[in-house]
Parts: sequence; structure tokens; C-alpha cells
Amino acid sequence: MIAASDFLKKQLSFPRVRETQLLHEDSLRALLYESGLSYPPEKLYLRAFKLEQMLEVWGADDDSFHLIKTHAFTSSSGNPGPKQREGDRQIPEGFYHITHFNPESRYHLSLRLNYPNRADAARNKKETHSGGDIYIHGGVETVGCIPIGDDNIAELYWLCVQSYTINPCIPVNIFPCVMEAKTLSGMYRQHPEYIDFWNSMEPMYHYFQKHKTLTDLMGCDEFGNYTPGFS
Repeated sequence: MIAASDFLKKQLSFPRVRETQLLHEDSLRALLYESGLSYPPEKLYLRAFKLEQMLEVWGADDDSFHLIKTHAFTSSSGNPGPKQREGDRQIPEGFYHITHFNPESRYHLSLRLNYPNRADAARNKKETHSGGDIYIHGGVETVGCIPIGDDNIAELYWLCVQSYTINPCIPVNIFPCVMEAKTLSGMYRQHPEYIDFWNSMEPMYHYFQKHKTLTDLMGCDEFGNYTPGFS
């Protein structure tokens, strides 16, 4: 793994990242202070909801996370349900993390996710090409990624760069919707084919809602349904 100092130096060698630092460093410090967090926070966690088209940014200095900011998607594509194949325009659903920072993205700046993960591979094992290159990025276009606009991605990108130097694991959970009973009942009626999969995600949502902390996953079953690390 690249050393934290080398990672930061490499990122700052790109003009867009240097510009982002100048534009957002002071406001991010103030925002984190208002949230009761250090800058950068010890941990970051990103939580997205496809139906509501919003991306939440959470931070923690210990085990308890605090909401820092919420960004609206600038566009969306596909339908409810997980991504299955290349070209289906689906935004994935599942539990991911950031694997790559792209300072020269065609969508200003972008953060790559580890799609397909083990659950995706299990669910889509009959597909020859399950797709890839899923990012959170700027701009107002998407064919399966999460766009939040150039200004918002710049702020989020720099915050993630700073946090990565302390803790290189930045989880990104993408849910089909805010997983409360009223919303889920409608989703289940419209898309019964995803009930088992969504039921496997729901405990992780409620665990975080209750405890404001994350828990490990045990893994997934042969059908790509998640197994939470708690009973």
C-alpha cells in the first residue's frame, strides 16, 4: 500500500487537486468543527440511497459517526435493483469501498468503487461481463455511476484524500432506498424478485441507524445475498 505522505504528495501534483485544496480546505475545516469532528476525521463513511437520489457523508473520531453533509445526485439511471451486467445502466446496490482516486476524470474528479464485489460476482456468475468502472464523480451525467456535480465532488474528493491518509478504508454503502417499512413495502410490491437481496441489506441499514457505527459483514451466500456480522 502506498505510504500516506506519498499518496498526498501524488494527489497534490495534479492541478485540479491543488485547486480543490485551495477552494475547500477552510470551509471543510469549519464544517467538520461544526459537526464536532477533527479535521480530517479518523473515519469516513458514505451512504447512498438510489430512490431518494442522495449521498450522505458521515465522519467519526471514534466508533460513533456524525452526519457531515448530504449531496443530491445530479442525475440517475437504471431502475431499482442491483447491477447485473455491463451496459445495463444500473447503479449498483451493496457494500463497497473506495479503491481509486482519479484526479483527471472526464467528470472533473472521481472516486472508484470496488464493484463487482464478492456478492456481485456470486449473483452474476452467469454473466460474461458484469461491468465495472463505477464511480462517485462530478458532472450531471451517468450511465450507472453516482454524479453529484463538480463543486460537490471537489469538496468530497479532498475530504476523502485527507481521510485516506489516516485510514485508507472508506466504506460506501449503496441502498435501493431509505430502508424503512413504508418505503420498502412499495419497493417489494413493485420488485418482488429483489426481496431476498434487499432483506439481506436491511439489517446493516438498521444497525447503523440504531448505533451510528459500522459492523463487519460475514460475507454472502451463493446467490449474492449479504450475511451481516451480527445476529
